[in-house]
This record gives sequence, C-alpha cells and structure tokens, in this order.
Amino acid sequence: METWFREISTVDVDTLPEEGGIIYTAWHPGGLIDPMLMMAALPGGLTFAAKSTLFKIPILSRIMKWINVQPVQRAEDGVASPDERKKANSRLIDTLAELVAQGERIAIFPEGMSHTESYAVELKTGAARILLEAHRRAVQAGKPTPKIVPIGLHYSDQHSFRERVSLQINRPVETPPMPEKDGAPQPTDEELEQYPEDAHDRAWCREVTSLLQTEINRISHAQESWEDRELVWRARRMIHTIRSGENVSKINYNEAVLGSRRVRAAWQYFSVNDPKRTNEIETKFKEHHHEMERIQLRSWELKDRKKKISKKAFVKNLAFWIWSAAWMLGFVTWSAMIATGVPYLFVRFFVSMKASKQENKAGIGSMKLLYSIALYPVWWLFCAITLGWFIASASSPLQDFALPGFILPVLAAIPWPLVAVILLFWWPVSARLHLKLYQRLSKSWRNLRLWFKLRSGQIEWDALIQAHQSLATEMASIGNGLVLPGDPDWQEPPTGKDDWEMVRFRPSEG
Repeated sequence: METWFREISTVDVDTLPEEGGIIYTAWHPGGLIDPMLMMAALPGGLTFAAKSTLFKIPILSRIMKWINVQPVQRAEDGVASPDERKKANSRLIDTLAELVAQGERIAIFPEGMSHTESYAVELKTGAARILLEAHRRAVQAGKPTPKIVPIGLHYSDQHSFRERVSLQINRPVETPPMPEKDGAPQPTDEELEQYPEDAHDRAWCREVTSLLQTEINRISHAQESWEDRELVWRARRMIHTIRSGENVSKINYNEAVLGSRRVRAAWQYFSVNDPKRTNEIETKFKEHHHEMERIQLRSWELKDRKKKISKKAFVKNLAFWIWSAAWMLGFVTWSAMIATGVPYLFVRFFVSMKASKQENKAGIGSMKLLYSIALYPVWWLFCAITLGWFIASASSPLQDFALPGFILPVLAAIPWPLVAVILLFWWPVSARLHLKLYQRLSKSWRNLRLWFKLRSGQIEWDALIQAHQSLATEMASIGNGLVLPGDPDWQEPPTGKDDWEMVRFRPSEG
C-alpha cells in the first residue's frame, strides 16, 4: 500500500475504543484495495468477510485463506441454493460474532459489493446482525460490549498508481436499546406475522442499518454525483487559495479532506435554508470552472504572473525539461521500458478486457494491483537472468563481438549471477526513477506552455484574476459566521444525522 499510494493518512485513530471488540464498516469504492488498505493502516489484526466468488481466483484464494478471510454467499453470485446460502451465512455470522465477542476486530463492507457510485449504496443488515449476536455473547461471557465503527475512505483516485488516501475514523455508532428492551425499535405487523420469533431482532437490525447508512454517507462525504463531489473539492481548493494570500501553502491530504467536509456542510446547509443564493453561486462557479479548464489553469497558478513570465522562469523550466529528458532518453527510460514494457502491456490488456463489463469497473485498481503483483516480479526475474547471462557470461555470444569500450570485458570478469542480482534490483528502481523524471518533465513542459500563453496575451489575465478573486471571496464568505466541522465549538452530529444538520450560526459577540 505504501508503494501504491504516495500518501496515506489515518485520522483520529486514538479515538478507537480501548476495550471490547470492534466491527469496522466502510463504503466500498475500491475493490480489493479497500480491505488491503484497512489491513495496512488500522491497528491490530483484522478479519475480513469477502464474497465467495473471490475464492475461485487461484493465487488470491490462497492469500485470503492465509489471512483468515471469511466467505460470504451472495444471492447474485449464484454459487449455492437459497437454503445452502442461508446456512453458510448463518455460520459466518456466528463465527464473526464470536471473534468480536472475544475482543477481536473485524471489517465488513455492508453494501455487499464494490461500486462506482458517489455515495454508499443500500446497506445489507449483516453488520448489524453480527453486532447483535456479538453483544449477546459478550454480555453472557462477562466481557466488554463490542462497538461498530464506521471508516471514511477518501481516495484522490483509487484506480491510479501513486495517488493519495485518507482514512477517517468515526466515533462508534450509538445503537438503540437491545431488542424487547424499553425504547427498542418495534417490528412492523408484517414482521410480527412473518417472523414471530425473530421480529424484534429484525426491527433492531433494520434500525441500526439505517443509522449506519447515514453515518457511512456522512463520513464518506456522499454526493448525488461525482461531478458534485468534484465541485466540492474544487471549491475547497479555491477557498484555500484565496485565504492563503500571496503564498499558497501546501496542505496534506487529511487537511484537504477536512476542508472538503467543511465546504460540503456549509453548502448543504444553505442549499436547504437559502437555495436561491446557492444556486446562483453554483451557476457562476461552474462557468468559471469550465473557463479555467478550457485554458488549463488551476487556482494556485493565478498567483505571481510576473514571476511566471520572467526570463528566469523560462530558463529554469527549460533546464528542468532538458535535464529530465536527457536522463530519460539517455539511460533511465530504456531500463524502465525493459523492466515494465511487457508486463505493462499485459496488465493493460487484461484490465481493459475485464473492465469492458460494467460490473468490473469498480475493481479496475484492484485488477491492476493483482496483475502487477503477479506479472512484474516474474518478468524482472526472467530479464535479470537472461540479460545477466547475455552481457556477463564468458560463454555468451556477445563476448565474441569486438565492441569498442571496456565495459564488456569488465562485466565478463564478474560472475554473471551477481550481475543478474544487480539487475533484479535495478528494474524496479529504474521504473520508479522514470516516474519521477516523467513527473518533472510534464510539470516543466506545462510551465513552459503557460509561459508562452501568458507572454502572447492569449489569456485575459486581469479579467480572469478579478473574476476568480470575486468568486473565491463569495465562496469563502459562505462559511463566515458558521460553526463548521473542525472548529473548536463544533459538535459532532449524533448517530443518524448529517453534518449540515449540526451547522449553526455563531452567536455575534457584543
């Protein structure tokens, strides 16, 4: 995970309950990356539940059995009859409930599937059923009662290599009284008639699942569409830029997540209480956003125009571009192409073939990761042995060529297995260096293009700056006078309420 992501932050891990079992729950936008990330970032050992069809994948099934993943029989998988599926899942709930009752920690994705929606889809009752059974067993054994803790997973892009992620740990869900106790959820007449023995348990699980649905959507910053979600993040960046003044400070990803949470809470509050104002601002914001996209500018690039068009900036970016291109074309990229070319093409082929089906689109990142783990090391080993022998072995036909230079004779004096070992380490290093050089090359090239645009007068800079500052100031003013998430006097919403429902105006002083 530390290789796949360039930044992993875990927020509020110190708020986890110190005793009793824990059921972690989260939305499921990243396929296999979600459980791998939680296993890597959350403290203590974790037991997961996963759909049974994953156990048909040869290598993956061995890994999942090794780390004690428990199979879930889903109706849509069609792997068992309804009775067999019911019995298997009942055994699973008993197994997981016993672990939680004994103080262990498990993780459940209650949506039951990975997906590409911008919000948590309808939750199944499995997590609530496990909690109910674990609670009863813990009380019977005289152990601390277990808790269910929602986790917010925030990816900058879960399907791409070297992106960022933040895990936001929520407080435990405040569950209602146990079934048939005072204040417990009451079953419907239909439930009483159809499930006379389990009706009260079903009503309790239904209520807890509904509360959990709200909590997961809240902590995951759910929006109606990915476009709305992206607009919240762009508004957050715009507000941060205008408030940073001349020197735009760089913030880490968990601070960015908190900023987007604040924007979302304020925006939704005014969407309910002053929809006319929010609609007007949203219209202007979308128009400005489209203009910025057209000229390929970002909020923080609207600073220091004089520096951007100076001769010093041109020389600096040109030097970076030449330096990066020279290393890439001269040495690093050729090694990276040998190291990654063949497996990269295979991964692209397999992923594109799988992703052509709608049901696989949520697992693109997972497929990339799994195929890469399987293919890249095998290819590196093959290339290391093959090229190590070819360029360093005395019996290699390459030694028969009278090539200029002294490199081949020197290599021939080194045991070729040692050269192969050196190459085996060099392949992934060269690939990593290529990524860094390419990032620098792209950034300097983009800055050069911006330099020419600004010098040519293609961009009406003063008008753009004025429009941006005016809109950013208006966007930032939305939160003025409001108590928002992260403020010292902010009160976290009780279970079942969203952030915007707790937003309030700060009392004026004097």
